[in-house]
Amino acid sequence: MNRPRRQRRSAFTLLEILLVLAILIALGAMIYPTLMGMYGDVRVKAAADDVQAAWTEARAHAIEDGRSYRFAVQPSTGKFKVAPDADGFWDGSGGPQDENEAPPYSHEGELSSGILFDVPADLPNSGGWATVVVFNPDGGCNQDVEVVLKEDDDEAAPVIVKVRAMTGAISVRRKSTGDR
Repeated sequence: MNRPRRQRRSAFTLLEILLVLAILIALGAMIYPTLMGMYGDVRVKAAADDVQAAWTEARAHAIEDGRSYRFAVQPSTGKFKVAPDADGFWDGSGGPQDENEAPPYSHEGELSSGILFDVPADLPNSGGWATVVVFNPDGGCNQDVEVVLKEDDDEAAPVIVKVRAMTGAISVRRKSTGDR
């Protein structure tokens, strides 16, 4: 009696599947730190672009409105604020307003999660906001200013956003080891 021959199915064994899975996990574990480092640099650079945009906006409004605008931060956080350089806008009262005038520009923002402002501790403080720079109606500002943006876990290289006092020109660069 001839029995019908069973055809063998081609398939993977459990051992083969587990071996491939183990190799993929090992490769992922080796690549993960590199990817996170690259992503951290992108996040810090994007935060620098946000600060540059806020400074440009403050400078433009200072020129347009004919009044000084202040950029301030809450130190060791990612929160920032742009508003006219008058105490009323910084203590929560909203500042003096004329009924015939359009309300002045005011903006509060926050950098992407995990990105912090690293500013000197001796900055003037008003209502929890440390004044970083004041843009004047002539387009300049009160002094040359550098702000360092860094990740809270220090994985990515810090970035410096700088504004020149005389011209109000804003530049962004990666912080090198020789910087203070």
